[in-house]
Amino acid sequence: MLKKIIVILTLTLPLFTSAQFFKVYPYMTPEAGEKELVYWFSAINSDHQYSFFGKDVDRNGLMAHSLELEYGLSNKWTAGLYLDFEQPAGEQLKHIKTKALMFHGRFWEKGERPVDLGLYVEYILPKKEYKDAEQIEIKIIMEKDYGFHTVVLNPTFEKNIAGPDVDEGVEFALNGGWYFKKSLTFQPGVEFYTKWGELAEMAPFNESKTYIFPAIDIIMGKHGRLIWHTGAGFGLSDPADNFVFKSILSIGFF
Repeated sequence: MLKKIIVILTLTLPLFTSAQFFKVYPYMTPEAGEKELVYWFSAINSDHQYSFFGKDVDRNGLMAHSLELEYGLSNKWTAGLYLDFEQPAGEQLKHIKTKALMFHGRFWEKGERPVDLGLYVEYILPKKEYKDAEQIEIKIIMEKDYGFHTVVLNPTFEKNIAGPDVDEGVEFALNGGWYFKKSLTFQPGVEFYTKWGELAEMAPFNESKTYIFPAIDIIMGKHGRLIWHTGAGFGLSDPADNFVFKSILSIGFF
């Protein structure tokens, strides 16, 4: 059952551990030599709690921020770095983890194969006081165009590679979206995100973390290198948060 919708009336744009950021990764990557600077922001309404530096705190009112720098090593391969921060209600803003984007690449040229394929590999290093577990995350990028319509899927695999939970199995998530790209400026879409737990023992739907996000890309700038992606996410299962507002502002430059 769709959980209670909480509308955030005022948010300022400069403006999962439990994931706080939600993005479906497309096939295309920055060009060779292009730098992409990205500011991520999420605001969460939730009935749940989580551990914040060893303290159980409410997720309700949690604000999450991330700064990302991605660099085009070639026209098909990029690398990058993320710095993630969180501020639960009543707590100080703290740096929680560093993420190294080891490989974000695409194969062949767009349209050469029935489905455009790419790969995203990320190494996640949390602060030990926040979570004592290093992780590798691998996303397969699958994209298909149908005229002005684009469908994207991101099967995602996560594995602890250090820490007390290193013996746990590979966790699986499936993210995806549909986008309507007739306009060069406003491109609406609908996204879903669902996390099912370990592959060997996947959770039933009511124990998964599943969201649906109406979203839109607003493309600005002379060459379309300033993009604001924003959306409103609604939790569809009990472990999910009630509502997530997301904002991803990116600017590309040489």
